[in-house]
Amino acid sequence: MTLTSHLIESCPVCKCDDHSHYITTQSMMSNQQGGQYHFRRCTKCHSVFLHDPVQQADISTYYPSTYLPYRGPTAWGKYAGFVAKSLQKVDRRRVKLLQSLRSTTRSDLNILDVGCGKPTFLKMVKEKSDFNCTGIDFTDQGWAGKEFGEIKLINSALEDYESAQKFDVITLWHYLEHDYNLQTTEKKLFELVKSGGYLVIEVPDYQSISQVLQKRFWQGWHTPRHLTLFSAKGFRSLFTSDKWIIKQHQRNGTLDAFTLFWLGRMEKKGIDWEASMEKEFWPLVWLKVWTFPLFLFEKVLPLGIQTFVIQKKEPQ
Repeated sequence: MTLTSHLIESCPVCKCDDHSHYITTQSMMSNQQGGQYHFRRCTKCHSVFLHDPVQQADISTYYPSTYLPYRGPTAWGKYAGFVAKSLQKVDRRRVKLLQSLRSTTRSDLNILDVGCGKPTFLKMVKEKSDFNCTGIDFTDQGWAGKEFGEIKLINSALEDYESAQKFDVITLWHYLEHDYNLQTTEKKLFELVKSGGYLVIEVPDYQSISQVLQKRFWQGWHTPRHLTLFSAKGFRSLFTSDKWIIKQHQRNGTLDAFTLFWLGRMEKKGIDWEASMEKEFWPLVWLKVWTFPLFLFEKVLPLGIQTFVIQKKEPQ
């Protein structure tokens, strides 16, 4: 059964009422059988948004304990070690990006990871620095019953999160596309980050080659979990120049764009997302070899992932 709320009549990024149909998809990375979902493209900021989203109170239906990202390497059976190493590479890239923003020798920088899931990124940050690390998520399924040392982990929605301290860097790795109230989130981030501090935001890039190739099977839609797919113009509309400076816009990210492409292939194939991925391991390897010439150019071609580094303006 498809759970929907009222239709979204204005762009959640810029609030423009002028938009048109872009693509229709079905629920993705899910064994639930249901109806269709419709994305519309804003005429003003060119962002794409889900016109008929699942109500926020019901979206947890699409995040069961069997959800593939929650299962992580264990979903891959005897190949779990290879997958774990691949995920560690993603965390290393994220830590490297974080370190590139460090403009001080201070060792007490405060880092907040929004939508931290299983907090392996924060664990690696802590291993490589003395930064104070905090992670929040609307569910604790990523860390419940596990030990993550001195990392502060909070089960909370961002809009409900209160903090006496402000943060030097706030990271949002594939969080913002899930957000139900972008305007409220922008205000909350402005409140939580220090003046001169940074937001690091990685999201899918719908204006990419992989989306053109895979169309409705492109996993960047991730229906109905993803609500908004951003354009650069959309980011400038949300993070306005009176408050923020967009320091970087990269048409690539820490997540390997091949991973998104492979997920789209599996979506088209119609695999059982709750089953073991073990039998898919070697086909994945061969696909990666076959597509290597394309993904070799990931840093110069838009292949599905984009990253924004945004700085909060210092008071005048």
